[in-house]
Amino acid sequence: MEGRYAIVRDVPDTYPEEIDVELAKKQHRMYCETLTNLGLKVIKIPADERYPDCCFVEDTAIVVGNKAIISNMGAPSRAGEEKKVKELLAKYKKIFEITPPATIDGGDVLKIDKNIYIALSERTNEFAIQQMKNFLSKDSYKIIPVKIKGILHLKSVCNRIGNDYVLLAKGYFDDEIFSGYKKIVTPKEETYAANCLSINKKVLIAEGYPHTKKLIEREGFDVIEMNVSEFKKGDGG
Repeated sequence: MEGRYAIVRDVPDTYPEEIDVELAKKQHRMYCETLTNLGLKVIKIPADERYPDCCFVEDTAIVVGNKAIISNMGAPSRAGEEKKVKELLAKYKKIFEITPPATIDGGDVLKIDKNIYIALSERTNEFAIQQMKNFLSKDSYKIIPVKIKGILHLKSVCNRIGNDYVLLAKGYFDDEIFSGYKKIVTPKEETYAANCLSINKKVLIAEGYPHTKKLIEREGFDVIEMNVSEFKKGDGG
């Protein structure tokens, strides 16, 4: 993914008890520094202690071209997180909003060129897919529903890493939908490595997955390993 800007949100002190909050904050700072070093301008939204999951800012909005589609997230406890993100994006993008009964998390939306893959999951439903189609009907995008199982979000197990490649873990969806792309498949014991991020020709993966790292590097990509242990505990990346 070629990019110029990154929106992030600080880790709140109310992040769940089983997580080392201070370590999570340190890991988040390192993540932000890495984004800056990769040439992105990092735009930071302060944490909101009312929302323990607010650092997972990706779920709050889907940006497609000049449009920002604000999520109605699938977990009721997260309702309201999106407000500050909406305020920020409204300065740069035309705003659209997913409304009930539709629910959607940004982590279920994977854009690859003119294809937009949207998971049907615990957090994202068919009503949201229809609203997405309506919002993007004049933009030549193809909306492709993806049934997933055994995982929270589509991008927990599948992401584009550039040059027509996708990195994925098998067993969570029918990966034949990506038959037009070159697939790098993580070993079963390294599923979490598929929860990655590609920025300006670099691939960021969680540290501790050496086989996946080698597979990615074998295809000519540079890999940056990140310590995200506390975010893994929170089903994030």
